[in-house]
Amino acid sequence: MKGKLLNRILLVLDVLALVFLAVVYGPWAGFRNWYVTTALSTSSHKYLAYALYSSDQLQTIMSNNQLEVIDQTSDDSLITFEEVVVTASSTDLEREILNNPDGADYRIIPISGSGYSGWLTVICDPTRLTLAVAESDNGATVSQLARQNNALLAVNGGGFDRSRKEKSADGGLIVDGQLYCDSEESEELICLTKEGKLLLSHSTAGQLAETEELSWALHFSPFLIVNGVSASVSGNAGGQQPRTAIGQRPDGIIILMTIDGRGANGSFGINYAGMISIFEQCGCVNAANLDGGGSTTLYENGALVNQPANRGKGNERAVFDALIYC
Repeated sequence: MKGKLLNRILLVLDVLALVFLAVVYGPWAGFRNWYVTTALSTSSHKYLAYALYSSDQLQTIMSNNQLEVIDQTSDDSLITFEEVVVTASSTDLEREILNNPDGADYRIIPISGSGYSGWLTVICDPTRLTLAVAESDNGATVSQLARQNNALLAVNGGGFDRSRKEKSADGGLIVDGQLYCDSEESEELICLTKEGKLLLSHSTAGQLAETEELSWALHFSPFLIVNGVSASVSGNAGGQQPRTAIGQRPDGIIILMTIDGRGANGSFGINYAGMISIFEQCGCVNAANLDGGGSTTLYENGALVNQPANRGKGNERAVFDALIYC
């Protein structure tokens, strides 16, 4: 009897092993694309991709799942601040964004799609969105930065150097109209003018500080939409991850996107193509990715709205800066 049971167990294990090998190395590219792009787009789980595939295989897979970089700079004349009228061609999401009978300063709209769920934060007065930076070398959580600045809303902002315990901005930074730190080479910069126009630029923070009247600027990428033209995406570019992103419509309304991932709230994250699609439905003419993964956090009026992927470790991730709405 014991021998028969053991044989059955071994048979099941053999079948499972064959199924696993067929999925991982078989002719179906879907799993490979999802698995590799998702693993390699994390900061600490890249080993999961290298455990199954060679460097050459990974390079081939990644080359088939890419976002083509947009090298344009935002044309600020496209942000007119003129009121938009809902028409028959407006998307359902755009109608929801513009439907504000109570005249609220901001609203948070739940969204969901294939494999993901999250929120769009609609900000009607973009000049109230500012950038807060951590005062401690250890950084600060989004919640801490929000409370320190009496903010109603906050999301995580740009990236930071994860190789050191001390937090520092990963690129140029402009805070309260002043150059906070510069980069030696041109980079993708997400900026907000004092007038409230979201601009995407390839420059250095120092050059922008000299030529533009900016409220703030930070470095992150990729740009998803510039001047109404969406980035070209192939496959599962960016992987399925928790995401934070920002966009702006011609009427000046800013959209902050927060998508949970890695199983939080039943959401497995979103890739670049999915983010672009949402921003297109919102009518954004400019949109860019912000830091994501365990950093993705949405705070409102004293509490977290989302479930940061880093909460599995018992706390919010300490970041270097956050976009706050006061």
